[in-house]
Amino acid sequence: MKMLIDGEWCGSVSGKVFPVHNPATGEVVDQAPLGVEDDLRAAVEAAREAFSDWAAKEPRVRAKILFSAAEEVRRRNTELGALLTAEQGKPIREAVDEINGFANILEYYYALSAGLQGEFMDIRGYGRATVIRRPLGTCGAIIPWNMPAIIMGWKIGAALTAGNTMVLKPARTAPLTCMRLAEILEEAGLPPGVLNVVTGSGETVGREIARNPAIRKVSFTGAVETGREVAMDAAPAMKHLTLELGGSDPMIVCDDADIPAAIEGVIRGRFYNCGQVCT
Repeated sequence: MKMLIDGEWCGSVSGKVFPVHNPATGEVVDQAPLGVEDDLRAAVEAAREAFSDWAAKEPRVRAKILFSAAEEVRRRNTELGALLTAEQGKPIREAVDEINGFANILEYYYALSAGLQGEFMDIRGYGRATVIRRPLGTCGAIIPWNMPAIIMGWKIGAALTAGNTMVLKPARTAPLTCMRLAEILEEAGLPPGVLNVVTGSGETVGREIARNPAIRKVSFTGAVETGREVAMDAAPAMKHLTLELGGSDPMIVCDDADIPAAIEGVIRGRFYNCGQVCT
């Protein structure tokens, strides 16, 4: 597969690629470009160029494109679920559920889009304040391998509906489903540059997302240690920053609990997605 930059599917300027393996069999499912800083900078420039026109559209118009993409994702959920299982390893039923979840998220933001408007607020009898909501600009997203479709949905759904443009880096071990979903969004009418997908390592592409001064907000999901590095890299530019970090917590079952229900909850919470979830 190729990267998506400014509406074009392309390789990296490095000319290098990396294999994506099926974790169950070790076979190579596909390969992806090994992006570098210059690729990310080109994607950021494309997102900046696309921002003005995208932000000027009515929220409902922006969200309708996402809604159309969601419909196509549902039609192709079996195909997309099989791809997700091949690169990530989760059971096919869970993979299809995750693909449907991606569609659900885009539909959710379509429903919310009608409420993206300003408001007036009374200030304790002293006057009235006007609240005007504006998109930030170009956002960066770094997503993990365990739930790539769902987490991609939450990040792009909110950002694009609100009028932002985005540069997204999928996990190096599971980038294929994200790229296929981006392809569907493009086919649904998403303008060039609004969503850019750059594959590669966290040390190069991910770090450039955190450091690049043209990116106004960074949303990262992943390990605590990496989250600390993202926060430090983003701090000099005082970027808006969201960190969703790892967690594995104990469960306390009280004496008066429904024990069978608690056992079922523990099993599902601990072993869903092969145990590769925050619980």
